[in-house]
Amino acid sequence: MKNTKINYLYRDADNYKMHNEVVVEGQFTPKMKETIKNALDCGEYFIPSQVGLPEKKFETVTESDHCYFELDVDNDFVETNEEPTVELTAEELTNAFANVTYWDCDKEGGL
Repeated sequence: MKNTKINYLYRDADNYKMHNEVVVEGQFTPKMKETIKNALDCGEYFIPSQVGLPEKKFETVTESDHCYFELDVDNDFVETNEEPTVELTAEELTNAFANVTYWDCDKEGGL
């Protein structure tokens, strides 16, 4: 079974970047990708911890830090034969995005 590698980016206000990636079980259909894209703030911003994904930022928190990560649904989902690195399936992750009513920086993982 093919899985999906998802790349997402943390970029602070000073434009320093920290790349994140996970492999989820299964593949995403165009409809699933559309569901995820529609859930993103401004079509690209999200808080990984709110959908069950890990967040890798910088070791030191500065005034340039914030809670949002960037995701480009059209380019950051890649089929792979790699084993999953998180315990989420493509369907579960899609449902997690669909259930977000708003991205809350005050929840765990936010600043």
